[in-house]
Amino acid sequence: MDPESQPIAVQAEPVGKGAAILKAAVAVFSLRGYHASTVADVAKEAGVATGTIYNYFERKEDLLIELFHRYSERYLVLQTAGLDSEKPGQEQLSGFVRRHFEVFGEERGVARVFHVHWREVQPLIRQGILPSLRSFFAAMDRVVEEGIQAGEFDPDLSPRLARQLISGALDEVVISWALSENNRALVDSAAPLSRMLEKALRS
Repeated sequence: MDPESQPIAVQAEPVGKGAAILKAAVAVFSLRGYHASTVADVAKEAGVATGTIYNYFERKEDLLIELFHRYSERYLVLQTAGLDSEKPGQEQLSGFVRRHFEVFGEERGVARVFHVHWREVQPLIRQGILPSLRSFFAAMDRVVEEGIQAGEFDPDLSPRLARQLISGALDEVVISWALSENNRALVDSAAPLSRMLEKALRS
């Protein structure tokens, strides 16, 4: 999982019946897992006929791909606005981690779907979600690269390895939280994790 390209463009949030179907898909996929779920399961959760799903999505794969697209668009908007207002280095890193946890901490189901399936190896899905993954990694790359340029992070850092360090840490914390049943807020882990990452990257 190491996409290289530009992030996807921002589009409007889905509305109406299409939005209800996507919400149902999150509920079903997070409970049963994508591969064990059927379009009929999603239709039942959404309260529509199975055939109605195909008026909005050609294949089951398109449900998962569209979920990645829509949520990553919102994520990118929030991360970009935050990073634009923060100083490179520790401030940007802390803000980035906090916003990541705020977004995925809103709903365990969304966190489960994303952090389980962003390693998806099924070719059709993998190709479909690549633009979304690139938007996540573009924000991480910005944090690392601007931190290096500002002299806040080690100039000898490998941006690629630094990205893998950050993404791996985020993934582990989010998926552990998403699969748990405790009431702890995910964002509570943002500050301590940011400090640990900053020490690893610091010049």
